Amino acid sequence: MTVLLSAVGRRAYLVGYFQEALKPYGGKVVTANTTMDATGMLMADAAEVVPPAKSPDYVDAMLAVCRRHGIQLLFSLHDWEAPYLARARDRFLAIGTTPVMPSPDVMDVCLDKFKTFVQMKALGIPTPRVCLDRDEALRELAFPMMVKPRLGQGSLGVFKVNTPDELAWAYQLSLSAVESFGLASSIADCDTPAVLVQACVSGDEYGCDIVNDLQGNFVTAFVKRKLAMRAGETDVAVTVEDSRIAECAKQISAWSRHPGIMDADFFLDRSGEVWLLELNPRFGGGYPFSHAAGANLPAAFVAWASGQTPASSWIQVRPNVKAYKDIQVLVSAAHVSSG
Repeated sequence: MTVLLSAVGRRAYLVGYFQEALKPYGGKVVTANTTMDATGMLMADAAEVVPPAKSPDYVDAMLAVCRRHGIQLLFSLHDWEAPYLARARDRFLAIGTTPVMPSPDVMDVCLDKFKTFVQMKALGIPTPRVCLDRDEALRELAFPMMVKPRLGQGSLGVFKVNTPDELAWAYQLSLSAVESFGLASSIADCDTPAVLVQACVSGDEYGCDIVNDLQGNFVTAFVKRKLAMRAGETDVAVTVEDSRIAECAKQISAWSRHPGIMDADFFLDRSGEVWLLELNPRFGGGYPFSHAAGANLPAAFVAWASGQTPASSWIQVRPNVKAYKDIQVLVSAAHVSSG
């Protein structure tokens, strides 16, 4: 079996997890990225440079990679790339490659924070109020407020504001970030604002891996309390048991029917109310904390794809496991001097 991790970037740890999972099958991990200068590319069994997702040649290039390596499972690790793959799902299935990602409609809701708000309200899952208009926000929300792009990543263009003047200033800066980083795409409605204002919820932040099998059936949810963040990604976390978050995860799974994993962010406020903040339809930056606590989703996905039943230990985590992300430096073999 061969697995493709696309937009792999610096997620070398995920490459290693899949390599270990594929050992019993004699399989390999192929990675794709827009440049070779990424640690995930250095760690892979084979690496392919592909055009950016917005390129008209992107999908054809990815199909060629899948044919060349006989890819059976395709995972995208980047929010802005995955929709292009999801919309071409039938073309990948036709060559024997299964994209492990939600349908385009579900992905659209996950990536657009306004649509996430609307969908969660329909499901009865508490989520902070969102306004697309500054005047509406001033009427309906109390300070502090959060200003952010509808389609964003890594805290780009996100500001916490405490006054009307700060709101006006932050709104313009967030719009500038949208333009500079290309955070407004065809995924969002082009006739509505690309920036929103959100009610600010204070409390403890949690991450949750919502795990479905490859047919979209709910399997489990791994919950972690975030203890430190860096550039919008979890840096330190501890695994916990929380039935309230787990129940929300089950509701989201029943709606999304996503194959594989979905990363969800929650807040638990001082009154004990759970609030869904956002959804990421992929392996999120919080998954390594689940893996460190005993889970092994790469092995589970490979087993399901092979028609086998995963070991029960692969879809469980030990509670109260605190873990940290570290930085390591890798040297490309092509640049190691012999003398």
